[in-house]
Amino acid sequence: MFDPNTFATMTITEANATEYTPIPEDEYQAVVDEIAARVTTTGKPILDVTWKLDAPQAPDADGKKIRQSVFLDVSGSGDLLSGKGANIQLGRLREAVKQNQTGKAWTPSMLIGCVAHILVKHRLEEASGKIYADVKGVTAL
Repeated sequence: MFDPNTFATMTITEANATEYTPIPEDEYQAVVDEIAARVTTTGKPILDVTWKLDAPQAPDADGKKIRQSVFLDVSGSGDLLSGKGANIQLGRLREAVKQNQTGKAWTPSMLIGCVAHILVKHRLEEASGKIYADVKGVTAL
């Protein structure tokens, strides 16, 4: 078990990695492992959805985690907007996990444990030349 106090005083002699190998581009079955809400420095609200890949056929990806950042449309008072053109990303995510029904109560925490197919694509960061893996789509199983 990890002990923060022991960690603070432990000695290691190996260098740590400074770059990661991105999850290969593909479509994977995945489960929502955790969610977190945050606000960007420009004030834009985001729901971060962490997916855990269930891909025994792809050893380089199986069990790995990838984050999907869902930008949220909110009112001036912070309420989630609904209706035409609002929260499309969130609507697609909820639709993929069969939680997008009018009149049925919903909370973001209901996403945890849900399973769907996610599409992973790579993105090149021009400034650094680093490749990042992003969730580009979510569909129902």
